[in-house]
Amino acid sequence: MASLVSSLILTGCGQERLLQLEPVPAYWTAHAFASGEYIEDEVNVEQKKQLLRTCMEEKTVPLPKSYRTLETFGMFFSLHDLEFQPTPTEVVYLAQGQQLYVSCRSSKTHELRVHRVKAADHPWVRLTKGQDRAPMKAPALIPLTKEQQDRHVSTNRDTTAENEFARDLKPFYGLQLPVSGQLLFVMTESGKEHVIRNIPMSSLHQQAEFYLVSRRHADGSTSRSLTFSRYDWEIMDRQIMTAYKSDLIRMKQYPLPKTLPVNQTIPFVTLQIKGEQQMVEEKTLSIRYQPVYRPVKEYQIEDEPTQGMTAYFHPTMTSFEKAKRSEMVTLPNKLSRAIAKELKAVTPEEPQGANTPFSYMTLLEDGNTQTFKVYVKKRANKTDLYLQEQRTKKSAKLSGDVARQVIEQLEEQ
Repeated sequence: MASLVSSLILTGCGQERLLQLEPVPAYWTAHAFASGEYIEDEVNVEQKKQLLRTCMEEKTVPLPKSYRTLETFGMFFSLHDLEFQPTPTEVVYLAQGQQLYVSCRSSKTHELRVHRVKAADHPWVRLTKGQDRAPMKAPALIPLTKEQQDRHVSTNRDTTAENEFARDLKPFYGLQLPVSGQLLFVMTESGKEHVIRNIPMSSLHQQAEFYLVSRRHADGSTSRSLTFSRYDWEIMDRQIMTAYKSDLIRMKQYPLPKTLPVNQTIPFVTLQIKGEQQMVEEKTLSIRYQPVYRPVKEYQIEDEPTQGMTAYFHPTMTSFEKAKRSEMVTLPNKLSRAIAKELKAVTPEEPQGANTPFSYMTLLEDGNTQTFKVYVKKRANKTDLYLQEQRTKKSAKLSGDVARQVIEQLEEQ
């Protein structure tokens, strides 16, 4: 976890930075991951604090050229009613010889960050003996079992709407995945490429399957969809093509290499709809592995709305910690960002005035928080608003326009 000294960084003549959001251990849970599932019991508080501190460290090192995996954990932001994170932060202990490492991956960036640590600071991890192995450089095809295919046939049957049925789960591939980067599914249509699925790699789930499924619908149409599954953890389906009436979808498959080449787009199937006289539609699906994750927008898919920076004004800390929205005032994102921007460079001032019914303000973004005590001083023509950082006790006054907007929001409640 970043030192509190960093919150006092000088930003200019007489100015300091008060903005320093950090993960508060009380708002997070951490669970060990073993045999494909999370252990119900939470890890102890000291271990959780150390995991959070380590993953917040700025200094990183490259992934070791060879290593062995020791233990794996997932960290979850627990105030779900205030901010929902779809996947946990993955934390994995690695060892190369007697040197211990911690790899962290957040659900926000999907970036694999590796930290060299001292074993004495992580006494709950045993440096067990074993052979260090080089990590995979790219996804590799793995044989499919009949059990795997039967499971997906059953899944599609269970999730298919009434009077529809799924069949022909092909082509069907199994993959062993590396721990870093991303897998892209690309659709080429009329000479243009579109990313239709962007799948970040995971340290927890390194085996996956993908296939095309044919579905006959109640209106007589037939569709083909691309399905990607990381076993029981996630299943994503994307419809590719639909044929109506007497038109048929024809398919041409291309073999995939046993190991996918890096940064190359490899086609694996072409779908065509042919009418009575001519070609109606043609699409080619390809797969591409990129070893370094980069944000990619999926074709014709709206981005999931992100909450972004949010400021909560609350009468007690319990109101925030219990996510009692009825007791809090939630500021719009734009105004919350304006407050955060001002706190990046402030001239420290002693707080003046009295506490308000909303005694605290907490900024929240991506599971990181920072809490301030709120003071209001009313004058003849304006009202001043002071914020006192609770860890450092440093204070600052918000500018007139931002303070006015905040006061208006508070008075509306």
